[in-house]
Amino acid sequence: MLKRRFRLPSPALVISMVTLSLVLGGTAVAASTSKHGDKKADTKLIKKLAPTLSVKHAKTANTATNATHASSADSATNATNAANATNATNATNATHATSATNATNATNATTATTALSPGTLPSGKTETGTYAVEFEATAAGQEASGAISFPFPLASAPSVGGSGSPDFIPAGGSPTADCPGSSSNPQAAPGHLCVYSVFDTNVSFRCLTDVASAWSCDAASQFGADAYIKSTGAGRAVSLGTWAVTAPTGALRHQTARKTVRGRLPAGSR
Repeated sequence: MLKRRFRLPSPALVISMVTLSLVLGGTAVAASTSKHGDKKADTKLIKKLAPTLSVKHAKTANTATNATHASSADSATNATNAANATNATNATNATHATSATNATNATNATTATTALSPGTLPSGKTETGTYAVEFEATAAGQEASGAISFPFPLASAPSVGGSGSPDFIPAGGSPTADCPGSSSNPQAAPGHLCVYSVFDTNVSFRCLTDVASAWSCDAASQFGADAYIKSTGAGRAVSLGTWAVTAPTGALRHQTARKTVRGRLPAGSR
């Protein structure tokens, strides 16, 4: 029986196989042992770019300029959405924030669980309201008044324009520099109380009076004033309208009220 003889591989085939093995083995070694030669340059670049980088999603952001989405953001300039933003300049939802849409405690908040009222009206802020005085006079010179009470008191008494209470503008009267508004849009310059009558009848005299400490014409207190009128003659006397007061923004000079004894006509009304 004939035996099958195997031919030895040719020298060329052997050389090719050895070469292929070296190439594949060298690639594997290179892939597993190679090192980046410019590691220091990469570290320097990362440190340089770090201040400009932002994190859009994070579980915790202790201190961040912008924390768009974070479970907790202790301190952040802007924290749009955060389960807890303890302190943030601006935050949509925050426990404590200077400005916040929804906040437990906030200086300014659109919707807040607790937003404490200011002790006094903040500087430069305006509050408005209405007033009405009406009575049946039996003769000329009879008088009545209607209260103007500020929801938030002022830090100091506002001016009513001086002698004659020019800030008490009769129906159809022209606005002034200190009272540039109207009965439908009451306005007041800082440190002024402006009263805009929308309807007057049987009124011969008007003034604003301070009733907090003494009954005096041409003055107001930090808590409010009275709109005082006198009748022209017998009949129904009416004055009604709106008012605005703006908290002073600096040192303002006020006219000195002329005081009189309570129970008599206020000084300046004769």
